[in-house]
Amino acid sequence: AVVSTQSTGERGEDMQNRAYGTDHLAMSIVGREKEPLFVMDLDTGKDKANILKPVQVRSIRSLYTKMVAVFYELLAEYSSDEKKYENSWEEPLPDDLRFALRFEKRVLEDLKKKMSSMDINALSEIKSYNEPPPIIATVIQVIMLMLGICGESELQEWTKIKSNINADLIKRMAKFDPLSKDQQIDIHKVNDRLKGLTASEVKKGGSMPTFLLYQWIIDVISVLRVGESR
Repeated sequence: AVVSTQSTGERGEDMQNRAYGTDHLAMSIVGREKEPLFVMDLDTGKDKANILKPVQVRSIRSLYTKMVAVFYELLAEYSSDEKKYENSWEEPLPDDLRFALRFEKRVLEDLKKKMSSMDINALSEIKSYNEPPPIIATVIQVIMLMLGICGESELQEWTKIKSNINADLIKRMAKFDPLSKDQQIDIHKVNDRLKGLTASEVKKGGSMPTFLLYQWIIDVISVLRVGESR
């Protein structure tokens, strides 16, 4: 039986069905001329309570749309025998990692657009804490460390950290380029701070603004991991 269907116009249909004892998301992926490329079948598990919500389906489709866009960019390069590097990080990378780097950058740029229009009042809850919940504290500490606002020795000084939670912080995050020559993020230190913190844990124990900030951390790390494969 069809659980849900999201009409996507010329993009095709997204359907959730139960088959072989598990739920599946079937999504048709099309090219620039709306030509069908392939159908993606994602097994979402046995628990009916975890059936994907429409917003989650749209998020997945958005990722595949970015993948297709990057694919066509690189395909155009192969057709012309002229590689057009977006930055110096790309030059030494094999084609599969160039694809991965561009894709991760597209994901980050999309998130940064959302952040640039973020209402600063959304951070008021975070600033209101005299002693924030551990999950919120961890996310904010990591951002301060990544942007170089606070050194490691200052990360326990919540009063100082709180004074930097403002409109300027959001602007800096929205403009941040993880591939710039000036950035000096130590991925290992960031991972040590996160201590395996997951998106679901942030959603449950944080807030929506905190989750958005967490996404920024993960997207920046994803770009850097591919870039460091040089």
